[in-house]
Amino acid sequence: YVLNSDLVPFLVLAVIAIILIPIQTSFEEVFMRGYLMQGIGIAVKNRWVPLVSTSFLFGILHIFNPEVAKLGYGIMVFYMGTGLFLAILTLMDDGLELALGFHAANNLTAALLVTAEWTAFQTNSVYRDIAEPTLSWDVFVPVLVVYPVLLLIMSKKYGWSNWIERLTGKVLPPPPNSEIIIEEEVYVD
Repeated sequence: YVLNSDLVPFLVLAVIAIILIPIQTSFEEVFMRGYLMQGIGIAVKNRWVPLVSTSFLFGILHIFNPEVAKLGYGIMVFYMGTGLFLAILTLMDDGLELALGFHAANNLTAALLVTAEWTAFQTNSVYRDIAEPTLSWDVFVPVLVVYPVLLLIMSKKYGWSNWIERLTGKVLPPPPNSEIIIEEEVYVD
């Protein structure tokens, strides 16, 4: 690793990254886990199909990243594993907030902390990796160790239970004759 000593380009990068990366990752999360996961779940009436299919699709959407060309398709384990982790977060927490935050933090770290000539984010980050890239154990550690540990910590913190039902259970249609009621405020002079 080589330390970047150009402070001004890094500060410009930091401002741009802090503004734009959350927008980019939010779009991906709202699309993948918001719209697709819900739409597929409603269509197939279960949770496990959207869990698996959106995780796979999330990985496939990254197939044109330069890391895949340089490291081979084995890196797809990381992308699909990350998609699975984000999908589990969404289903267990019943919301997008944790997935949104994790995805933004991950991409900000990739853009600001370390870069290489063969990565998707080629930036003026703090460090530049100049080693010859290889697909090794460090690609699998997040999927096999870090993500499970994070899920365990979050399950304790947020009191998650009933994992099997939340990840594989049925998606029930809305009750018949259900209405959306919008209350109007009436102002009197």
